[in-house]
Amino acid sequence: MKLLHTSDWHVGKAIRGISRAEEHQAVLAEIAAIAEREEVDLVIVAGDLFDSSAPTAQAEQIVYGALVDLAQSGAEVAVIAGNHDHPRRLQAVAPLLQLGKVHLVAEPTRPDHGGVISLQARSDQSEIRLAMLPFVSKRGIVRAKELVGNQAFENAQLYSDRMRLLIGALCESFDADTVNLLTAHTFVLGGETGGGERPAHLVEEYAVMAQSFPSDTLGYGALGHLHRPQRVGPTLHYCGSPLQLDFGESDQMKQVNIVTLEPGLPARVEAAPLRSGRELRTVAGTLDELASLEVPDDVWLRVVVEGPGRADLAPTVRQLLGDGVVDVRLQSHGSTRVRPMIDHRGRSPQELFGQYLKHLDFDDTRVSDLFDELVAGADEPNGQGRS
Repeated sequence: MKLLHTSDWHVGKAIRGISRAEEHQAVLAEIAAIAEREEVDLVIVAGDLFDSSAPTAQAEQIVYGALVDLAQSGAEVAVIAGNHDHPRRLQAVAPLLQLGKVHLVAEPTRPDHGGVISLQARSDQSEIRLAMLPFVSKRGIVRAKELVGNQAFENAQLYSDRMRLLIGALCESFDADTVNLLTAHTFVLGGETGGGERPAHLVEEYAVMAQSFPSDTLGYGALGHLHRPQRVGPTLHYCGSPLQLDFGESDQMKQVNIVTLEPGLPARVEAAPLRSGRELRTVAGTLDELASLEVPDDVWLRVVVEGPGRADLAPTVRQLLGDGVVDVRLQSHGSTRVRPMIDHRGRSPQELFGQYLKHLDFDDTRVSDLFDELVAGADEPNGQGRS
């Protein structure tokens, strides 16, 4: 049988306040086209469909439309909730999604109550058993008494141990004659972050050992949570996010995993590259150097300007490099200097402000002139000079 593994869509995530809805629509349509082209039996979406637990109507329309499109490829679709998703919101639409061959598990569920589902591959009629483990928060698995009374490392061990028990219970029905799969949204210790993940859920207190997953019966573990594609165990794989979601991910080629399995044989995993999202790129230089750069229109730019600061720095950079500039940072000699101790006695506000601008290497007389006007206005009786 053949499956497609995708995760960490984060629909609704903006970049410095700019919507990426069109990119998400395009890349999810590309994933549906890959599923149809590859004639996969199963699509696994391993959590973090949304970027927020309270998604907008537009984000919901994009996600649920994409799930229907995946089902219309002819594949079964299995979805779990991630740490960014709201379990109860997903549970509310689960019965409707079930009508379209979309199986959704939003909270940890007993194997005989939907935590493990049985499917049949349309390609070779092989029997599939899929264990589904959405994100488990610490408060859902470590008791309040333990959280209050234990040391942090003790609760981290408790979390890891109880996750191991959960995984073991879900995988208990695996046998040698079935294609055995597990999907989980979790942090496997040793995994490398992509750059856009939520740091609070990546610390060792939320870590699970790779040894917690059965290596003898598990054919493929479809993981979500880390945005960088990687293998973290003999059968455990993160496919990563479909878009570069943060500038920390700008070195990554995005992909989905196409996996071919037979009972008792190692999985064959191939990366199917995704090309719909805009690249995130960082450029640096003086304003003169930046003016000479040729930058494609379809990239998001973080620009590091080297040299003295000025009041209209961001508009100037956008005029040079276009509307793709979403982040402008200044790197000047003043940014690394230790601020000297200044004796304020007997010195005017203008002198002190001028010293501050000099420390920052901020070379723009318009700023100091405006400060002079403000001080002069404040000194006039009854504030009559103020605008």
